[in-house]
Amino acid sequence: MWNNRNTLITLLALAQLAAPMTITAPVLAQGPPVEQVPAARSVVLEGQILDGRSGAPLQGVYIRQREALNAVFSDSQGRFRLELASGFAPMVLFQAEGYETVSLPFSAGQDRLRIHLQPLLNYSSDLPPAHSPVSEAFPERIFGPQFTLFYQGNYTLFRQADVSINGLVINEFGISTDLMPFYPLVFRGRFFRSRLPVDVANFPFTPAFFINHQQAKVGAGWVQQLEGPFEIYLGADVMLDSRSPDNRSNQDQQPVAFTGSLLDLEQNRLGFGLNAALGWKLSERLSLFPEASLYPLTVNFVTQNSPHLMLAGDLGAKLRFEIIPGVYAIGSYNTQLWYSFGPGAFENNHFLHLGVSLDPWSLAERLL
Repeated sequence: MWNNRNTLITLLALAQLAAPMTITAPVLAQGPPVEQVPAARSVVLEGQILDGRSGAPLQGVYIRQREALNAVFSDSQGRFRLELASGFAPMVLFQAEGYETVSLPFSAGQDRLRIHLQPLLNYSSDLPPAHSPVSEAFPERIFGPQFTLFYQGNYTLFRQADVSINGLVINEFGISTDLMPFYPLVFRGRFFRSRLPVDVANFPFTPAFFINHQQAKVGAGWVQQLEGPFEIYLGADVMLDSRSPDNRSNQDQQPVAFTGSLLDLEQNRLGFGLNAALGWKLSERLSLFPEASLYPLTVNFVTQNSPHLMLAGDLGAKLRFEIIPGVYAIGSYNTQLWYSFGPGAFENNHFLHLGVSLDPWSLAERLL
């Protein structure tokens, strides 16, 4: 009896656990609808930048959003397009060398902007020279300051009565310079030294003797700009030409008359003349310089002989090629003619030289 009662209680408990349970959740109050935030609109600026004085379009104007790495440059027509970066101040700077800087705020896009930049009245560039235009202190000229070191070959012809010599001498060196401290005034100079061997027929030694030859030319003149790629130089020259043979006797130190001509005697020629040169710019790097000099008044002071008058002339041309700004390769040819009225001697010297020329001021300005 007791067992049946316990079994009934157990079954009733199991049936109550198996019945579904109902849970009532509290009702929440319905809030207002969520508001949709629109995406930020981009601000685009388009327009043109002009010179405030002339109205001409300005190329290369730097347009930058303040505090942002967001910038553009204006094109050859002065036009630009800049999209402002979000999250930064909508302030835009307009900057150009030689003009006042303009700073403007923009809250909305613009597609027809016109910005006028005012040029500075007193302006000097603070950019390094390598990034600045070529200074007007050293404008592009055909004739300019230069220092040249050259290697020279010399072919000489000499005639006096029955005496004649001709021969080629190399391994000669010289220097030339043009100084222009007060353009268009030009100071010029040229110097070379050579050693000419002289052979004498039936003499046991070859050469019989040498003639030491030094020549210096100094002058000054003016440079004039012509139409087109031409400049002309007109000036005056003084030439000193010295010939010193090493043919002195060991006994009395008097010159030995090997040839019986002026070649045996020491000569010092002093000439005054006029000089003209043309500068012709053939291309951006190549220039040609034809040149002529005439020395109508030349005196030859001859040792153990009376001085006599001479007529001298110099004709030639130089070709110059620019390697880099201020450094040039030089090739030149010139011929000198001498005639002595007293002894009736004629001499013709042909010079061919190659060298390197430097314009130190232009070189320093462009490289430093």
